Amino acid sequence: MGRILFRKTIRWRRLRKFGWYIDGAFLYLLWLLVRPMRPARASATGRTLLRWLGPKTHKHQKMLRNLSLAFPEMDADRIEALARDIWGNFGAMLAEYPHLSRIAINGSSPTIELVMDEAARAILENGRPAIYVTAHLGNWELAASTIAALGVPLCVVYGPQGNPVLEKLLQGQRRSLGCRFIGKKNAVRQMIRELRTGHSVGLLPDQRVDSGEIIPFFGLDAPTTTSPAWLALKLGCPLVPVQTERTGNARFRVTFHAPLERDANGEDERQRLRDMTMTVNRQFEEWIRQRPQQWLCIKRRWPTSAYDTTGQPSRRAG
Repeated sequence: MGRILFRKTIRWRRLRKFGWYIDGAFLYLLWLLVRPMRPARASATGRTLLRWLGPKTHKHQKMLRNLSLAFPEMDADRIEALARDIWGNFGAMLAEYPHLSRIAINGSSPTIELVMDEAARAILENGRPAIYVTAHLGNWELAASTIAALGVPLCVVYGPQGNPVLEKLLQGQRRSLGCRFIGKKNAVRQMIRELRTGHSVGLLPDQRVDSGEIIPFFGLDAPTTTSPAWLALKLGCPLVPVQTERTGNARFRVTFHAPLERDANGEDERQRLRDMTMTVNRQFEEWIRQRPQQWLCIKRRWPTSAYDTTGQPSRRAG
């Protein structure tokens, strides 16, 4: 989320800190503007603003390249239109932060439709610790608040912002989600402790992890974390995909899908990890294809080899 307005390549400390405060001021002023509004009006305002501003930032070209790799059947005009819609969804999400406590299944203005697979419902009702995975779709923060509102003690693994100003602002808003957060660096031991004490863990494993396994994503090899599958196999915990879809301004559907199977079938551990992680990736692909305009893809998802020397997408990778 950070470095939307200022490039990562700013190296002078004073200029970098100046960029931090400018990004922070933009977000703070947006929240100041939309806080008095009703959630739906705030969402629409953020959508309009980012749909205009997003394509003017340096992140736009990276988004276009990611979309071209994921959807090679789309021409340049369709990709550009899709990217603008994605910026609009991101703007709506940013404007919804001051209203997170109201956009909830138990909030003062409930606007979340809940869909539950029966096996997932049994896990929730029995209080069984589980690993919940979701992707950067719709307003993904609501997956955590929905799980917590259902009475699940939840700890979410997240990547802290490189911009400490944004980090402080965002964590302040996330207090209303009803869960705890731990930084992703060296988080494995903490996740094991949480699960062994009866707590559940939430992760967003749809982004690039350079140290991860090479797993296909939209037909291209992509470095992917196997942590969710590893935890499920090591501790015998169910792995439950949770899908968040935007159905309107400040309106959503949260779907708890069936837990993923962990049948060994005589395979070695690494192959089981890969198979389960591939299943997660395929699930995310399906969700993204259903609502591509809600997929935030402003970070490089595939290795640099997925692009040719001009920086344009190349389907030769993988």
